[in-house]
Amino acid sequence: MELNLSHICSAMHTHRELKEAGMSNNLISAKHRRGELIRLTRGVYLKGDIARHCTGSDRAKAVTVALQKTRPTAVVSHQSAALLWGAPLMALPPKVHLSLLGINKSGHPQAILHSHKVKECSLATDLGGVRVTNPLTTVIDCGKTMPLQESLAIADFFLKHGNLELDTAREELEHCAGRGSQKLRVVAALMSPLSESPLESFARLRLYQGGIEQPIQQFEIITPSGRLYRADFAWPHLKLLLEVDGLHKYYGAYRATGEQLRNDALRQRELELAGWTVIRATWGDLAQRPELLISRLRHLGVRATDQ
Repeated sequence: MELNLSHICSAMHTHRELKEAGMSNNLISAKHRRGELIRLTRGVYLKGDIARHCTGSDRAKAVTVALQKTRPTAVVSHQSAALLWGAPLMALPPKVHLSLLGINKSGHPQAILHSHKVKECSLATDLGGVRVTNPLTTVIDCGKTMPLQESLAIADFFLKHGNLELDTAREELEHCAGRGSQKLRVVAALMSPLSESPLESFARLRLYQGGIEQPIQQFEIITPSGRLYRADFAWPHLKLLLEVDGLHKYYGAYRATGEQLRNDALRQRELELAGWTVIRATWGDLAQRPELLISRLRHLGVRATDQ
C-alpha cells in the first residue's frame, strides 16, 4: 500500500532541522549507520521505519520531495509533478525534474533542472507541503517531453479527477508553440474526463492514429434481462462495442480471478443476445498489433475520418 504525500513529508527532515531538534552531527551519523535515518540526498533524511515500508513509487516521491527541499525556490515539474499528483506513469522518473526561476548554475546527479521557468513557477501550487506545477502546466510540460500515449493518459487523469476544466485546458494546449506543440494539439483533441484508465486513453489514441471515427465512451446499455452494463466504447449505430482488458482486471498476485472471468462471460453473452457485437482488445493488441484491431473495426462498419 502506497503512503500518501503528507505522510512522506512528515517523516522527512533536513540535516539542519535535525540539528535544530537537538541532534549532534555524531548522533545523526550514528542513526544513519543504524538505519534509523535513510539519506535520500545530501542533507535530507527519511525516518528508517517509514523508508522500510516504502514502495518504489513512495521512494521516488520521497527523493523528489528531498531534492525540492534542497532548492526551496524550485518547483517540482514535468513527470515528477505528475508522480506527486498521482497521475499514471509507464515508469518512475529516473531523475527528479525541477523548474527554476533563473538559470541553472550547478547541476545535480539526481535531478534534471529546467531554467527560466518564470511563468510555470509563478503558477505553482502547494501539494502536501511541496511546491509543484499546477495540473495544466504539468500536462503541458509532460506533453512536450513525454510520449504521446503517456501525456494523453496524464491529461485524462487530471480531467477525470476534476483538476482541469476541459474547454479551458483544450484552448491552452491548442495555443502552445515550440517543441512538442504538435503533440499537445493531439492531446487537446483527444483528452476526455470519461477515460477511466491509461488503457482506455491508449485505445482512443490508437483509434485516432488508425484514422477511424471516435466512439462514445462509457456507453450504458440495459439488456432484456434488466441488467445495466456500461461499455468502454460504443458505436451505437452499428451496435458495436469495444472493451479493453488490462491484466490487473483478471490477475491477483499470480492467478486469474474466476469470478471476474465468469462475470465478463455473462456480460458478453447478454450483450450479444441483445444484438450487440463485442470486440475485446488487450494492451498487447494496442501496443503490438493495432492495425489488426483497426482493420476489424473497419470491416464491421466503423467509418474512416479525415484528419
